[in-house]
Amino acid sequence: MKVLVIGLDGASPLLLEKWIEDLPTFKKFKERGLWGLSIPPIPAQTPVAWTTFMTGKNPGKHGIFSFAMRKPGTYERNIISPSMIGSETLWSILSNYGKRVGVVNVPMAAKEEINGFMIPGFLARNEGVPYPREVKRRLEEKFGRTGIVIGDVETDILKRVKSDPNLFFKRINEITDELSEISLYLLEKENWDFFMAVFMGTDRIQHFFWKYIEEIHQEKESEYGLKIKKYYQKLDQIIDKFLSAIPKDTLTILLSDHGFCPIQKEVLLNDYLKKKGILKVRGGKIDLERSKAVSYGYGDLWLNVKGREPKGVIQQGEEYNEVREEIIQFLENLEIDGEKPIKKVLKREEIYLGPLIRNAPDLMTIFNTGWQAARRLETTKKSKKEYVNETPMWSGGHDGAHDPIDVPGFLAIIGSGIKGRKAIRANLYDLAPTILSTYGIPIPVDMDGINLSIGISSV
Repeated sequence: MKVLVIGLDGASPLLLEKWIEDLPTFKKFKERGLWGLSIPPIPAQTPVAWTTFMTGKNPGKHGIFSFAMRKPGTYERNIISPSMIGSETLWSILSNYGKRVGVVNVPMAAKEEINGFMIPGFLARNEGVPYPREVKRRLEEKFGRTGIVIGDVETDILKRVKSDPNLFFKRINEITDELSEISLYLLEKENWDFFMAVFMGTDRIQHFFWKYIEEIHQEKESEYGLKIKKYYQKLDQIIDKFLSAIPKDTLTILLSDHGFCPIQKEVLLNDYLKKKGILKVRGGKIDLERSKAVSYGYGDLWLNVKGREPKGVIQQGEEYNEVREEIIQFLENLEIDGEKPIKKVLKREEIYLGPLIRNAPDLMTIFNTGWQAARRLETTKKSKKEYVNETPMWSGGHDGAHDPIDVPGFLAIIGSGIKGRKAIRANLYDLAPTILSTYGIPIPVDMDGINLSIGISSV
């Protein structure tokens, strides 16, 4: 049994359905296999979601809750990295059972001592560096490149999207073509039982250009809408090449870690917390020591608790619960220009389960579509729109934070024994136990996911 997983970061089930007649390979999956939705965790952020996939666990067990988390016992923030994952990965388990694995450009996948080969992905310290050395050498000999394999668009290109959108699309396509070429070479030349590659372009494009395609039923495509469609067609062709390079009985999984929704406005949560008296400012900056709570920019809210934070001001127990309830009621009843931006505010124990819940935000603000949390820690200077940013950098979002049912990813599976034209809906953490089951490998008892029983007999 071989398993191939192709990840398309942020690929939208809405767009796949919209363009399915022009995407013959995706259409093949829909007609011959299982087709439906992957449900991301809260928040539906790339590092949280892919870690959930690769561990088969919710964040309360794997420990990744956001792009930036408060360092325990301090007011400092850490940008997350794979070294913070508190759980074994799917490829590690497969390796321990003698399976040979190949992992290419998966976000949060860092270098591991596995039975196989890796090219670490987004947020890994050694991102893009092939491992082991023999694989790196062969890639250099084949493609004439040295150094890292580029799997994501460079920061300087992202900064120039508005001034030079054509350069952005050109670079996204170049990176996709190169990564496809390298992945296919490894797929064909290396021995493997499990192979996975992730393409990042769909996420990057949709963040900036979602407004051009969010009208799903519009009659005429815009210029950038057509560019996005052509990118999906490129991926369709790449997937077809992958299918041509593998045995016909290979179990093949296509999925995205989340989808997208429109973003028109951003809420500066810290401005509202300041208005309520929950957040304190000194010298124009947030006073973390005197504040009861602060948001770090993704809808997460962190309280300042005695015995937990260095200068905590909230007693654990009754006062802690009272402050959380006060914030929940305040934010859930918030109206801006007659609209309610916030869908709900959840306590961490309502979302997560596991020993690492102690590192989670105390509250998560879940926004209605069209809204998200502003991406900065500072409060604004007084203006007519002190609490709202009406010109966000992105027109498409998913991680601000949003309800998973508002930003689902897509999931499609084909393979020997799978009957076609069946709908599927699964949590991301269901994929790891399902993959293990296809090999007859026992599912670890602490995994949250279940075997989807998709019709593949274990070997």
